[in-house]
Amino acid sequence: MVKEIVQYPTTPSLEFGANIRHFDENLFKLIDDLKDTIEANNLNALAAFQIGSPYAVIVIKKEDGSYLEIINPRIIKRAGSVEPVETTAYFPKLSAKTKRYEKIKLMYEDREGKQQFLDAEGALAITIQRKIDYVFGSNFRVRLSDDERKLFDSKLEFGTDAITDNGCPTIFKRDRILQLFKLLFVTSILGLFASFFVNENILLTIKSIENYLMISMFGLIMVYFFYAQYEGKQYKNCSSCQIGNIIGTSAIELAKLSMIFILNYFIIW
Repeated sequence: MVKEIVQYPTTPSLEFGANIRHFDENLFKLIDDLKDTIEANNLNALAAFQIGSPYAVIVIKKEDGSYLEIINPRIIKRAGSVEPVETTAYFPKLSAKTKRYEKIKLMYEDREGKQQFLDAEGALAITIQRKIDYVFGSNFRVRLSDDERKLFDSKLEFGTDAITDNGCPTIFKRDRILQLFKLLFVTSILGLFASFFVNENILLTIKSIENYLMISMFGLIMVYFFYAQYEGKQYKNCSSCQIGNIIGTSAIELAKLSMIFILNYFIIW
């Protein structure tokens, strides 16, 4: 049966990591539920905790489509170190650079209760280590360096994997939108000034241009407002002050646009 996958911020209960003592139909059903859930969600592995069970059971889908069933796992040997970028269904759509052992030797039991040993390296070793974290009530966040953990916490806070830095830059890409708005604003002012010195035919042309300029400026304000918020979410350390700044800047630009509208109304229209 396909089960709902446990996701952050749900945490393990005090019963996590319970060893399997009875290799019976209840265990087989749990393993089948893990397999069904893996297939339904296009995953490569799940620990029992991830479908709400406290037992020490892991199921991994192999490249050939068969399954590796791991019960009561223990890592008894480890060697080397790697820093993979990992994803997990517990933190959907988020990733982080962790630190893992490159090679491990695993002791576990199969569904018949027989003791088994497995030498694993590469992607399989990383997957096993990540799932064992769940078996013992943890997740890959505990494997992160201090800097990586701060970055990942920013991703958790804003719910996006697009965050790449915790610092607050002095120049934002959104500033280019403001520069373009300023150019259109100055052009509009010049057009209004020129309207005092031209004949009626040219005045009609200026009126048409002014209308396009106002529409463009309004569009730029909207683009700035939404893009600035998206960009601001990528920098945790200065995001709290940015919202007020974005709203304030948008209000100022709208005030400028309103002034242009009023001047056009009384001078050209």
